[in-house]
Amino acid sequence: MSFLTLFCYCVLLSFTATSSAGSLSDAYNVFANVSAGYNKELRPILDQFKNVSVSIEMFLISIKNFDEVSGTLNVVAVFTITWRDESLLWDPSLFGWLYNINIGQNNIWLPKLYNIKVSNSFSALSDNDLKVRIQHDGSIVWQPGGLIDVKCSPDVMYFPFDTQSCSIQLAPWGYVRSEVDLKPAKSELTLDFYETNGEWSLEKTTTGTYVLSDISLATFNITIARLPAFHIVNTLMPIFLLMFMNPLVFVLPCDSGERVGFSLTVFLTFTVFITIVNSVLPANSESMSRLSYFIFVVLVVSGIIASINIFQLKMYFKDESEKLPRWFARLLRILDCRLKSSNDEVKSFCPENPDSKSVPDPNKKRRKPVVIREPSVVEAVPEMTWKDAVRIMDKFFTWFFYIAISVSSIAILVSMSQGNK
Repeated sequence: MSFLTLFCYCVLLSFTATSSAGSLSDAYNVFANVSAGYNKELRPILDQFKNVSVSIEMFLISIKNFDEVSGTLNVVAVFTITWRDESLLWDPSLFGWLYNINIGQNNIWLPKLYNIKVSNSFSALSDNDLKVRIQHDGSIVWQPGGLIDVKCSPDVMYFPFDTQSCSIQLAPWGYVRSEVDLKPAKSELTLDFYETNGEWSLEKTTTGTYVLSDISLATFNITIARLPAFHIVNTLMPIFLLMFMNPLVFVLPCDSGERVGFSLTVFLTFTVFITIVNSVLPANSESMSRLSYFIFVVLVVSGIIASINIFQLKMYFKDESEKLPRWFARLLRILDCRLKSSNDEVKSFCPENPDSKSVPDPNKKRRKPVVIREPSVVEAVPEMTWKDAVRIMDKFFTWFFYIAISVSSIAILVSMSQGNK
């Protein structure tokens, strides 16, 4: 092939490529051709007995906020909505090989979609400034989006380890299924542009479709789980710390005069935490948080500790000439024996009989030894005063409440952690 022939061939290809590129006049001609006699109030399908199939794909951009009190989820999302308009067809070869054009959305028929789970105003999902892309075969691509509010039913039973499920339900209000049929393009939401949230993690997303009152609905379900670190540090840890401080009131000496003030201070602090927790939870009785029940129980226990402390102080400062009831002294001796440690230097009221003798019975083998007591010997037990009674009760209540608090703390943590499973 000669150089002149090659040059002419390249010029011809360049001219053909230039002439085939759609110009502005071609776009004018396409728009004039497709809009002539076009009525955007009519469904764009030649056979009006058929429905317009609308495909919807949702791009989740971010989760802005979830309000537990009002039960509102705020998300930023964009929808890619496609359908076929049989009124907008043209031959690209007649219009400079122009295959698609972009025009304002108000110039053509749109499947106006309404979010029936909206939390505020009931309005169509659209923006007058948006454009649609029209292909030469009548395929339409429309991409509305923005901030979407969804009304949910909050379930805070496992707060702060709770998960929430919300659903965006789009409906072509005014059209029945035989006229407009909605279909999700994918089984899940598209997360290509998703940005993480500092309070909530995205667990899963699903899509679906169903018919409600002969209206086709497309649903986009979002399941989110709370990130509990903030509430663990700022709510749970102070509550557990106060719980373990509360029994220390029985360690304080009665003569210090600080026992009542300490117990009442802890009691009032729990009432403050109930107010803090209730401020971030919905005011309904259907889904009460287990943490609210737990704090209420802890508040009652704190009140019981304060009451016991007051009665103990009354006992401690009683006249020493007044004797303890025999049944009460006997009960305290049993507790003192159970709670006595090997290195306990405080005098003990555990009954002991040093003259007791253990003599084996020769007639019975492998039996327990027979204990023979001298009838004249009396158990050497010191007399118990009211101050000694308070000391024994302090030791008992310290152990009792610490064991109860440890068991209940583990139980409530295991119970609430089930929310993320």
